[in-house]
Amino acid sequence: MDFKTLSLSHIDLLRPYFSSNLCRICDCTIGGTFIWRDLFNTEFAIVDRVLYLKVRYLTGDIAFTPPRGEIGAEKETYDRIISFSREIGCPPRLCAVSSHRLERIKEYYPNAKAYTDRAWTDYLYLSEDIRDLSGRRYSGQRNHINKFLREYPDWTFEQLGSGNLRDVRDFFESYAKEHIKDYAAYDEGNIKTLEVLDNLEHYGMFGGVLKARGQVVGASLGETVGDTLFVHIEKSLTEYNGSYPMLVNQFAKMFAVGDVAHINREEDDGVEGLRTSKLSYHPTALLDKYVVELE
Repeated sequence: MDFKTLSLSHIDLLRPYFSSNLCRICDCTIGGTFIWRDLFNTEFAIVDRVLYLKVRYLTGDIAFTPPRGEIGAEKETYDRIISFSREIGCPPRLCAVSSHRLERIKEYYPNAKAYTDRAWTDYLYLSEDIRDLSGRRYSGQRNHINKFLREYPDWTFEQLGSGNLRDVRDFFESYAKEHIKDYAAYDEGNIKTLEVLDNLEHYGMFGGVLKARGQVVGASLGETVGDTLFVHIEKSLTEYNGSYPMLVNQFAKMFAVGDVAHINREEDDGVEGLRTSKLSYHPTALLDKYVVELE
């Protein structure tokens, strides 16, 4: 296989391979793949109309995501990965494997070993739950939103476009400078957020902008694949009381409509506060993702 370094210029070439996402995990999207391509040194190869992605974890280990495309005999695609891994002298390893796909892999390779990490798990919600925030279990979110409405009666929520793009870019740049963390993925996420804003149409993504007192206090960026809205980027100024639940709710009301039945708000990266927040919205499913050693 002839692997090439993945760059922004390859989005249109690879887009057809991400047109469906039955497993609903964020790794199987344009945003989830291209935003993190440099952090994971992503390379790609297309063989017989099947897309293979090769990545390196921060530990330096090589792994391959499950093949995508016109897959006839699925086991043959894994056999190809095994053969190529032997050629380059590394263990044949898959990553970002969904639970459903893991079942099939174990049928092909009964001795395969799989492991996961809770920090990798995606949070999946029903769209109507996040839009409506109905019932006692969402009373906390409603209380925070009502406080925001009382304190900022001039609030607006707008779709990202040419009229507010500059303000949103300034917001994300300022946020990154004021919230410094010694965390490679966090820094890379900030860098790629600006890339997405500069190439919004190319990425095929859209955004929502929360304003109060005339300034941007929160913004989200995402994409829709099939029946699922993927929220790739989500930031708000917590000093504006209730801005975070307001942003989450308004983004869902604007974009999780029609046939969009689910919302994926991605992983918590093992951050305790983020985990607590995402659990408080009562996910309908926690989507585990596995690393699988094929031999």
